[in-house]
Amino acid sequence: MAAEPPHPASDRTTLLLPIIHRDATIQTETADQTEVAPDSGSSPTAPKNAAAHYPDQSLGSYAGEGWRAYMQVWREHHRDPANAEIRRFLGLPLSGSPGWSAKRSRSAPSWLNWKPGTYAQIDTPHFVIYSQADKDDSVTVADDLERCYWGWTQMFFPLWEGSPQVTGVMAGAAPDDSIVDHLKSNRGRITIRRKMKVILFRDVSGYAAALARDVPGIERSTGFYSDARKAMCVYAAENDDAATRRHELVHQLFREATRSGLGRSMPGEARDFWLVEGIAGYFESLSIHGNQATVGGWDSPRLQFARYRVLVGGDQMPPDELRTDGRLAAQRRDDIARWYAHAIAETHRMLDGGNLADRLAVYHQLAELYRIDSPLDDTPIETDQVPAARKLSEFLAINDATLIDNPSNRQIQSLCFAGCQVTETGLASIDPQPDLTWLDLARLPVGNEAVLRLAPNPARLEQLTLEATQVDNQIATWLSQAVNLRELDLSWTDCGDPVLDAIQPAAKISVLWMTGTAITDESIDTIAAKTQLSNIDVQRTGVSETGLNRIRQSTDAKINPLELRPQP
Repeated sequence: MAAEPPHPASDRTTLLLPIIHRDATIQTETADQTEVAPDSGSSPTAPKNAAAHYPDQSLGSYAGEGWRAYMQVWREHHRDPANAEIRRFLGLPLSGSPGWSAKRSRSAPSWLNWKPGTYAQIDTPHFVIYSQADKDDSVTVADDLERCYWGWTQMFFPLWEGSPQVTGVMAGAAPDDSIVDHLKSNRGRITIRRKMKVILFRDVSGYAAALARDVPGIERSTGFYSDARKAMCVYAAENDDAATRRHELVHQLFREATRSGLGRSMPGEARDFWLVEGIAGYFESLSIHGNQATVGGWDSPRLQFARYRVLVGGDQMPPDELRTDGRLAAQRRDDIARWYAHAIAETHRMLDGGNLADRLAVYHQLAELYRIDSPLDDTPIETDQVPAARKLSEFLAINDATLIDNPSNRQIQSLCFAGCQVTETGLASIDPQPDLTWLDLARLPVGNEAVLRLAPNPARLEQLTLEATQVDNQIATWLSQAVNLRELDLSWTDCGDPVLDAIQPAAKISVLWMTGTAITDESIDTIAAKTQLSNIDVQRTGVSETGLNRIRQSTDAKINPLELRPQP
């Protein structure tokens, strides 16, 4: 089978979400009603300045008729949200109300040991949620689970249990036929075998207490999917932890929303466990905006840390090392955080790097790991001979064109462009990010104005790296507001004593790199007042030997730990 060229390059995939009217409510057994968080309106909100890149388009003719028809149904739903035929086929409520029920329950799994009347049961089309959390938190979780479910079915249609149903209903539809007319004459609808169980604890203490016996170390986690119990367990957090919930949900969906033949076996038990966790970590990048979502993208939170590890730290993990580990071997690694970073980054690369063979390989390998019969054609495709480790570096090292062609729609908290070919032109395409806590622009040709525009709320910053940029003392006023900084790197910039004076309110600083800057002995008192310092470097500055001795007397921090080559 010859593959058609895939959709033009994009670093993220667009998913279409059910459109629920603003007056949608969860129906309860009492007279009061709890509002579902409203969408931005009844019409879709597209990513700004970006052409939608749907999951079937990435595989060209490999996608198959059923997948393409399914995505067309969703596009028709967005063009005509009230159309009854499409809503009936998808199982969406005809009235615009989600029709979910919430009630006091006695049917929670017995292993929870919950007393009747101490929790609620919320039934959605695809989930039954047993919740000890309050109504608002329960509604937030229920709504997000349904949205993520529909997005996942589009992204992984060939592996979804509903794929044969959709393909059967859509069989025989001519390319020019109206989807609505075809559905009128083919009255099938998507059904599921069973609803998936979700346990929503009130807080982390209840979560840990219930799972500690079965899952050692569970108190260090924020979510867990139990293969044995076929249930996802999460807890209500002060700041909704959507990323963790979506990570665990993907584990659940591949086990329970597919025709998986694993039975009691675990995926990736012998090898290739990296993709089990990699695909779940990849789905953490899901970003919902209005009635659409995207998954993947240079702005994925996980990619910021991978970019730092690979491009700054030179950390390479050969794919063969990833693929050798089975579940237990991976979980016993001493460098498990590093292993996760590489597993998730490699999954991003294979899905979003623009290589048809790589993307197709992810679907085939997932089908193998979960023992799913996949309708995808498995004809081998010629691949290039570029080493995978080099591919990852090239994928992570983005440039201005990547930023401009793939605008971000998420609120970014972590942003690392160190090692990239990004200039002020690329930064100008990113909206101001008031929630930034980590910003690393090391060695980029960017100045004060670009930094201040990108991070308008310095009080949120905890880690800031502007090494070898074009910033200078003009950032002092802005930096004086960064009261929560823990790490600051201004090495090899024109910053001097005014900048050090400005950071006096930042009492939490533990790492301070001022190598090669214009500071002098006038900054010694400010440095000496930083009682939490663990590392400080003032080499190649105007700090004298006398000043350096004063620093040594005032702190137990490591002083000048960088090994600099002698100046010529």
